[in-house]
Amino acid sequence: MKRILASLGAAAVLAAGAVAVTPASASAASGCWGNAGQKTGPGGQTYSARYCHNYQGNTVGQGTRVTGYLYAGDNWFVCQLKAGENEPVGSARNNWWLFTQGDEAYDDGGWGWFPANKVSGGNNYEPIPGLPLC
Repeated sequence: MKRILASLGAAAVLAAGAVAVTPASASAASGCWGNAGQKTGPGGQTYSARYCHNYQGNTVGQGTRVTGYLYAGDNWFVCQLKAGENEPVGSARNNWWLFTQGDEAYDDGGWGWFPANKVSGGNNYEPIPGLPLC
């Protein structure tokens, strides 16, 4: 039910032309939160992860290579960086990408970059609050 309400809220806010979507969790309204634990990424590197709400699912990838798919919901991410343009979502535009592991893995264990404009709490061309830089 929580996921359905969050999806309905996301659709309503996007239809109104807002940049960010308010998630079901109040703590996520301003970006990422909490401690999602240690995650071991490609090459054995260890990351500290935080929760963020992505209101749409999307592929994750490295360069032009798709490495996995992340479903919508409260998911963990480890860091973010500024790179190329995200595909626009309504009036949301961004050039920040969040590093995570997809729910489905196609290559590299599903590790890759997820577009910031599909994550709640951000603004156009700004990083998601509460998530460290890579």
